Amino acid sequence: MAEIRLVPRDPKPSDTLSRLAKRHGWKIDKKFTRAARWEESPEYFWRVEGGSTAKLVQSAALNRCYVVVAGAEADTLAAVVQDAIPTFAPAEILDRLSVACSAADRIAALHLVAAAAVPHYDQTIYTAVHAGLEDPNSLIQLAALAAAFYCRWQQFEPLIERMTTSPHAGGNVKEIASNLLGLTHWDRGSKPHG
Repeated sequence: MAEIRLVPRDPKPSDTLSRLAKRHGWKIDKKFTRAARWEESPEYFWRVEGGSTAKLVQSAALNRCYVVVAGAEADTLAAVVQDAIPTFAPAEILDRLSVACSAADRIAALHLVAAAAVPHYDQTIYTAVHAGLEDPNSLIQLAALAAAFYCRWQQFEPLIERMTTSPHAGGNVKEIASNLLGLTHWDRGSKPHG
């Protein structure tokens, strides 16, 4: 089943997405709606005619929302969402990584990569995540761990493994890195050469 992830520019796109869903006759899953009231990172799930789905995730950990469209009609559904909600283009995400200098900008750019969950290896993203994992700032390290976790590239697994024993990582960062190794199936990206 095809899955496409979109990252809205609007930090709170839920009203716009709800109106879009209603206009197109998407059926909201009430179970998700009830559970969302109690969640730190609520998720809203719509079923679309033809079996496709749309899900809005309001991630507290990333301080960002993202939309996941899935199903046989994912491309069409993504276009409908993008017509109603401006989203970050892949090139723009890469540009944000390249120009981020301050700690706050680097964290925001790494969270943007995490929200996009870029499935295919990209050297700019790899370099930024690698640099973030080696940064002495634990908040940048945590943002880099989040980007690695959401992307799930095979290339990140050895970097995360090194974080578990790194003298530059605090106990909390090492613990999270260790947990990610046990929880994550590093099944995306391409095999490293050499």
